[in-house]
Amino acid sequence: MTHAFSDHFPLPVDDTAAEKKLSDFIRLCLDRGLTNGEKLLAEARHKELLKAILANSPYLSTLATRNPDFLLRVLESSPGDCLTDLEKELKDLTPDDMDTDTLKKMFRQFKARVALLAAWADLSGQWPLFKVTETLSWFAESTLKVAVEHLLAKAVAAGDLQAGGDDSSTPSANSGYTILGMGKLGGRELNYSSDIDLIVLYDQDIVRYTGRKSAKDLFIKITRNLVNFMQERTADGYIFRTDLRLRPDPGAMPVAISMEAAETYYQSMGLNWERAAMIKARPLAGDIQAGQDFLGRIRGFVWRKHLDYAALEDIYAIKKLIHKHHKHGDIALAGQDIKLGPGGIREIEFYAQIHQLISGGREPALRIAPTCAALNVLVEEDHLDQEDNNVLQAAYVYFRTLEHRLQMINDDQTHSIPERAEDIFRIARFMGFETVGDFEKETISHLEKVHALFDELLKDSRQTPEAAGDQELQFPSGDNRSPETLEILAENGFENPGGAYDIIQNWLLGRYRACRTERARKILKGLVPHILEAFSQSDSPDAVLRRFDDFLSKLPSGVQLFAFINAHPWLLELLTEIMVSAPSLSEQLARRPLLLDAVLTPEFFEAFPEREELEESLSILLATARDYQDVLDITRKWTNEQKFQVGVQILRNVIDVKMSGLLLTRIAEVVVERMLQEVTKEFSRKHGCIDGGSFCVVAMGKLGGYELTTTSDLDLVFIYNCKGPGGFSDGKKSLSVNHYYARLSQNIINALTALTGEGKLFDVDMRLRPSGNAGPIAVNLETFCEYQEGKAWTWEHMALTRARVIACDRELGDKVNAAIHNILTHRNRDQDNLLFEVAKMRSRMRKEFDTDNVWAVKHTQGGLVDIEFICQYLLLSRATEKPEILDTNILNFLKKASGAGIIDDEKAEILSRATEMMQTIQLLLRLCMGSASKSENKPAALVKILLQRTETGTLGELEEKIAAAQHSVYEIYQEIIETPAANMLPPAPVTPLGNPVDQN
Repeated sequence: MTHAFSDHFPLPVDDTAAEKKLSDFIRLCLDRGLTNGEKLLAEARHKELLKAILANSPYLSTLATRNPDFLLRVLESSPGDCLTDLEKELKDLTPDDMDTDTLKKMFRQFKARVALLAAWADLSGQWPLFKVTETLSWFAESTLKVAVEHLLAKAVAAGDLQAGGDDSSTPSANSGYTILGMGKLGGRELNYSSDIDLIVLYDQDIVRYTGRKSAKDLFIKITRNLVNFMQERTADGYIFRTDLRLRPDPGAMPVAISMEAAETYYQSMGLNWERAAMIKARPLAGDIQAGQDFLGRIRGFVWRKHLDYAALEDIYAIKKLIHKHHKHGDIALAGQDIKLGPGGIREIEFYAQIHQLISGGREPALRIAPTCAALNVLVEEDHLDQEDNNVLQAAYVYFRTLEHRLQMINDDQTHSIPERAEDIFRIARFMGFETVGDFEKETISHLEKVHALFDELLKDSRQTPEAAGDQELQFPSGDNRSPETLEILAENGFENPGGAYDIIQNWLLGRYRACRTERARKILKGLVPHILEAFSQSDSPDAVLRRFDDFLSKLPSGVQLFAFINAHPWLLELLTEIMVSAPSLSEQLARRPLLLDAVLTPEFFEAFPEREELEESLSILLATARDYQDVLDITRKWTNEQKFQVGVQILRNVIDVKMSGLLLTRIAEVVVERMLQEVTKEFSRKHGCIDGGSFCVVAMGKLGGYELTTTSDLDLVFIYNCKGPGGFSDGKKSLSVNHYYARLSQNIINALTALTGEGKLFDVDMRLRPSGNAGPIAVNLETFCEYQEGKAWTWEHMALTRARVIACDRELGDKVNAAIHNILTHRNRDQDNLLFEVAKMRSRMRKEFDTDNVWAVKHTQGGLVDIEFICQYLLLSRATEKPEILDTNILNFLKKASGAGIIDDEKAEILSRATEMMQTIQLLLRLCMGSASKSENKPAALVKILLQRTETGTLGELEEKIAAAQHSVYEIYQEIIETPAANMLPPAPVTPLGNPVDQN
């Protein structure tokens, strides 16, 4: 999007004086033999613009009179063509053949031409703002590169450095010495008379120092010479004023810092304003690769893994300090600082940086340096609406244009509108306004709009002084409780105000780790009224407060979470609901409180993303991973957030049991498939690949049936195939085929189960593989088929009814799915043996897990296991004739079996309703209590949820309803399996497919 503040053309402050100066300039051109000057300046637009320049800007007037030939070249061709010529001239430069003084003189003369070119292209409207700033940035960067190469070459020639690169003409290659461009230079947004902000670093591990002192001494000397090269004023002027104060601890650190010292500083002491500064950091001279590696190593400092609302308070504090230091008052025209004042450039930059610091760790798309580009990305990522973006973008272009006009007058590094009336009139005319009134109206309008948006952002995030709580609560230390506070607690529904008072007082006295810093206690104190208000809405405020107190007691730190809630107070409602209803979820939050990050995504309470969207979101995050450990941590954080989202959606009744199973399964599938890719890639670096080999992961159990709960483990089987017999992998550490896939499988299990700083992904159960725990961890396809056809027990074929491939080489996956289908539809299945073995297996399980607790909905008589056995028996007995009934999901199978006439509609309906009810109860108990069998000590809020989901009046009625459903299920189980099996003679032992069992 192109923004322009107006189509105003610069106007001279004094027409008479402008005409005279134009006449003098034309005479100068003629005196120097530039006969084309009079003709070029006869063109109206050229003439009027030069009059405005000569009348308004002493600096540009000086540049024009010193370089009239160059200015006429610009008029005769175009700014673009002249820039191309300058770029070529600079590229063809051979600095090795020049001494330092010659180079300094040449670049100062270059600067004069670039400044004149940029000014003319800017004032004439031939270049948009961003082309102007990019050109100024290009010249600064090019100068630094040449200067650094020149100074390093001198060090090599003096015997202080050994050339690091293969090409001796580029001594910076592998030198370890790098220049980071910061601020507007880093973002390629340099303004007309800008300083350049630099951080100078060197990597001690790369530097090849050969002098008599130390690399530190050498690089400090080189850096000082570089600053002198850039900013020393000579008869030819200067190149750029250079500022090194953005480096770590500038009062104590030298001008060139070792990367090790800088890393230590940022990781241990770095402040949020330094994080904001690093958003624009860019290596632009010296050893570029070393600079990029350094930025990679401190990426975790700049881009936090979690949403960082504590940073917002720091940004606000910085803004207040700027206003205090510069004594900015209300918005006005005279003396207004359009950079640092209210509504100015800095507030627009902060608007982008606030979002970048808060969310950039989670959303890599936000990691972009230029301000306007960052604002556009905020729109794309739904952090900013387009209308507000238009306001900020238009204001930014207007202010930067005004900033350039102010600086073009005398080449001053100024951002303030003058205070004298005649000077204000000059800048108004230079901006192309006929009157000061028009100029004032346009300027004030932009300032007010930006300041309103910035203020609104801070208010939305509760970071303004007005955000203090409505109730003034006091918690003095000692035994003298505040009567007023006790009264407020009682008014908020606390039955034991004294107990509540003591709990909160403990927080504010810093008795927990989360509350030990002054900053954490300050934010928490402001939150207390809102916490009490939220808790007062529950049935038992005292109980919720105690749970919240327990939650706080387990937090490792508090500032981030408190700032997060402070920014979004509505989260207290969600926290209250979790504390009241789901102790297990609150335990998860206590271990990882920043799981709440995910709540702020727009779709959190809406429909869950499709698998493709999940894959894309995980891939975007993993693109930022630096190594394999990073992959594991990022995947765990992502997975825990997705599971937490599903958990909250279950709690809030956004999704039912069937949808939750599908969603949790979808998450697991994405993770397993991605871990297979990442582990295989990592594994192959050491062990290579198997020629013609392929590998797949088969899901069993609840994962295979799309019925995962929030606490489910993953039942997996690993199968591989290799075209040729024997053979070895082609890596440095070669492995045989069997050994290769066994090790690969174990690495996949480790990737899923290993406990890192971000927790673990899933527990994995491998007992359903061929031969169970006694069998190999991975089997080849041929062995798998032979085992299932000739050696498997009936329970293994029952388990196979829920098997499906979830991650694989496509060709192998098709073969495995076909093998499973063939086994389940085998025509030689011994029906008597099947019935007898199913009944015997259920009888064994009942003895082992016998319970009369109706809440133990899995193993109790008439529970979910009985339903599974009914479905698995019917599928195995009838799939030969009706393969269309095959389905790994219980509810889907019952629907298909009923449609195929395998079970009558009434029985299918009874089993389906019972399945849905018991799975719902199991899901809620596991989500909220961590166990599906606890029948006592359920929180009242959980009981309320159970009653709502099962459409029941009381807990007693619900238990009767569960018992009735289980009785009906057991009757059907008896009719279909137990009674017929009891009435038959035990068949000879055979495998499910009729093969005799080897009794040995």
